[in-house]
Amino acid sequence: MRKILFFLVFLSTFIFSKSFAIEVSLLEAEKRLIFHQLFSKQTCAKIYQKLKYGLKKKLDDDVRMELYHNLKRINIDEEKALLTLAFDQRTAFYKERSLELIIFNVLADQDFSDELANINKTIANSKSKKIVVCEYDLNNSLADASFFDFNLEYDNALNVETNVDPKVLIYYDGTIEYVYYDEKVTYAIPSLNYRKYPFDSHDLRFQITSDIYNKLYFERSDKFEILLSEKKGKDFSSISFPGWTIKKYISYPNSKPLEDVYSDYSEHSMVSELSFVRNFNSYIFKLIVPIIGITFLVYACVFMRIVDGRITLLGTLLFTFVAFEFVTLGQTPELQYITLLDWLIFLGYAFTVIAMIFSMIESYYLRGRKVLIAADLQEEDKNFLDRVRFYYKIILPIAYLISLLIGYYFIISV
Repeated sequence: MRKILFFLVFLSTFIFSKSFAIEVSLLEAEKRLIFHQLFSKQTCAKIYQKLKYGLKKKLDDDVRMELYHNLKRINIDEEKALLTLAFDQRTAFYKERSLELIIFNVLADQDFSDELANINKTIANSKSKKIVVCEYDLNNSLADASFFDFNLEYDNALNVETNVDPKVLIYYDGTIEYVYYDEKVTYAIPSLNYRKYPFDSHDLRFQITSDIYNKLYFERSDKFEILLSEKKGKDFSSISFPGWTIKKYISYPNSKPLEDVYSDYSEHSMVSELSFVRNFNSYIFKLIVPIIGITFLVYACVFMRIVDGRITLLGTLLFTFVAFEFVTLGQTPELQYITLLDWLIFLGYAFTVIAMIFSMIESYYLRGRKVLIAADLQEEDKNFLDRVRFYYKIILPIAYLISLLIGYYFIISV
């Protein structure tokens, strides 16, 4: 008689919750606060004893798993070529048809009218049966085979760290949700293209996969849809990424058929793609403009007399380029190619060395004629030196600009 009474109450609760299906979009409904009406530890323990989903080695029915993750911070260690993604929370949930019946049977076997009354009240307030009623430690639950192990992992990640134990939540409507908190995921990124450094931009992708290749399908949850839309609306400013600006961040489910004899199966994943550019404004004022300015000073030295210390000043400017070279060390990994900034510094080196060689040749020419300045030369020698200086002053900047453009073309065209 008591079980019949509980069944009628359960049925009326189901109908009551359906009657509140007002015209609200799925996204707005998902954005509402998740309601918690936890059962007592005793009730949750009894439910836990009846959960044996992990005993199955494969899925019996199709499972549509909805995924969500909240990316809050990105960091790149460019010297070590490592990318770290910090997630505030990651969840994956699906609906298990038998779970709702298990919860009902446990309540029916016990005279917990207060718990059922509280659940009915919460359903009336939330207008939904998606209410968390129990939570368990995920790792222990998987070890006890209470829940199915989908083996969700970050594909090709070097390391995953977290200080908070993951949980598994069960909802009154039969939903099972795996929840992971405060994860730091590290990837190796040796393939970033730094050729345009410091004006470089990059595209990266990471994905969450499962080794269940049959009857499992991934989708973005409605909550995830909202989050991605909000981040895009704020130009991804809610994601901390020092030194970079995010231009694109999307996530989508992907399915890739396996090869050879396993071609009937597919690997399902949730793929996320990132596009970001370096914040180069500080590089312009701290590196690019000073390097170009020093190169201009090198050219200005050509108009100085040898006796005024032209060679000494050129030597000082040469060491300045060496200092800029040391400043850029460690900001990128060891590369097998030169970057745009490397080429700019190299041209500064070359420009200075050529100016120094010309100055030494001019100094040797003057000493050979036993004079200190060109004004003391004989008219014929003076005219010759003036012609050489004239062509040098024209050819040097033209050669510099041509070399800069040729280098830029070959750097970006690879």
